[in-house]
Amino acid sequence: MREVRQCPVTKITPALTLGCSFFTVDYGRIGAMTPDAPVSTWFLAVLRAAMPAVPVIGINLAIIPRFGRRGGTAVGRVFMHIFVINLERDGARRAQILSHLKGLGLDAEVLPAVEGAKLPPEALPAGTHPGLSGGEIGCYLSHVRFWETVVERGLPHAIVLEDDVHCRPDMLNVAEEAIATGLPFDALRLSALRPIHGKLLATLSNGVRLVLPTKNPSGTQGYLVSLEGARRLLEQLSVPRCPIDNALDLYWKYGLRIPLVSPSVVEEDASLASTIVGRYGMNERKTVFRHLARVARAERRKWTVFFMARRLKASLRAAGRGRGVS
Repeated sequence: MREVRQCPVTKITPALTLGCSFFTVDYGRIGAMTPDAPVSTWFLAVLRAAMPAVPVIGINLAIIPRFGRRGGTAVGRVFMHIFVINLERDGARRAQILSHLKGLGLDAEVLPAVEGAKLPPEALPAGTHPGLSGGEIGCYLSHVRFWETVVERGLPHAIVLEDDVHCRPDMLNVAEEAIATGLPFDALRLSALRPIHGKLLATLSNGVRLVLPTKNPSGTQGYLVSLEGARRLLEQLSVPRCPIDNALDLYWKYGLRIPLVSPSVVEEDASLASTIVGRYGMNERKTVFRHLARVARAERRKWTVFFMARRLKASLRAAGRGRGVS
């Protein structure tokens, strides 16, 4: 066999794909054919074996299930693994979120949440902020577990959802198109609890914008990570020094590339009470020093985000894939 080239796969039905393989046959090396070559291709190759370098075309018909593996959904040509963070004891929430996703045609894998209140102090990562509540620590470490899972399995991209959300029907399409732009993000936030302000990076075909935030969007109801991004998140944010959404809001401080989509495609379900009690910093007393520190941090953030946005837009232009890059 001298050459094996695959032509594009054509989708016929959700369960069928039709593809074809082009073989340039060398009669001296018939045995080198691909192991998954269909019987028809082998038969044609044998018939042509006496005629060197004659192209033989075989048509491959394969039955492919809609969901190729547990916890993921095929969208176009991208297989997206979706995780849901859920406490093992909270079966009602688990059933509700899985039913919601199933209604959207999405498959997900449940990632057991960490119960921070049950962790002894010696089990916490060194440097964990003592002011965090058990719920905040558990939430943070649950997201760390998600990053670790992505790295351990070598997943190119994956989405994580908390168990108190509603997803827009086009969530996966937005994620797929954002990936297709070639934007080199570490994470892409699909949700925001506050109004979105920031630098526009690109506009997708459906009008959804990719924005690098200049103000804290807050919330970790849903976001997408890349494999390299999961590694970088583990390097920079593996220790709970603040709530997890605050840590992602400080992306610019750690050199992480974490834009978000606007409008959000994942929203918090207001009918479900939060399982996190005692928000860090809720009772922090306001002082002149803290006010000045916030002003200085905001100025630093403004310029850091400005230059990061320039670099990201330059990457999109260089790739020639940045639709609506401004």
